[in-house]
Amino acid sequence: MLSYIIRRSFYMIIILLVVSVVAFVIIQLPPGDYLTSLIRRLRESGITMTDEQIRSLEERFGLNLPVYARYFKWMWNMLHGDFGKSFQWNEPVSKLIAERLPLTVTLSILAMLFTYAVAIPIGIASATHQYSIADYSFTVAGFAGLAIPNFLLALVLMFIFYKYFNLSAGGLFSLEYQIAPWSLGKVIDMLKHLPIPIIVIGTAGTA
Repeated sequence: MLSYIIRRSFYMIIILLVVSVVAFVIIQLPPGDYLTSLIRRLRESGITMTDEQIRSLEERFGLNLPVYARYFKWMWNMLHGDFGKSFQWNEPVSKLIAERLPLTVTLSILAMLFTYAVAIPIGIASATHQYSIADYSFTVAGFAGLAIPNFLLALVLMFIFYKYFNLSAGGLFSLEYQIAPWSLGKVIDMLKHLPIPIIVIGTAGTA
């Protein structure tokens, strides 16, 4: 048993390494990088960076290193809990993850509860009324739930909620609450935006 656990753990580590290499290479494949895009946007807005400033930023973010060196540096920092700094937000990635993780976990739990709340009663009804119209209707609805892409279902729900309930589905918060501190109003606003992602995420599991 112990040898089996060790062997499976070894395979898991190998798979994680392969996935990390593939993910890193895919990110590096497109020409240019975020710094190049930033410099271009600054020049378009009339701001010019000197060569020394560009080299300083390249050294700061390790963009002057070969690809393999950047990968090993990235892995070393990851293993030590340093996820780097976000180019987009100019903040540590670990801080951004910590800010968003509670909402992600909450959304996942609510989607799971939605799945159970819908799937279990439907499953019981189908089992107790086998080959009935209700059973066939639930079966068709289940196949439809599996077949409809999540993005299409999300677009339909966004249209319905916006047209009939005047709710914008562009995120979990309205514009006035996106950077506002937590308050009762912000919680209520979030609850108004939760149904769409919960239904979209939970539909496939329900089916």
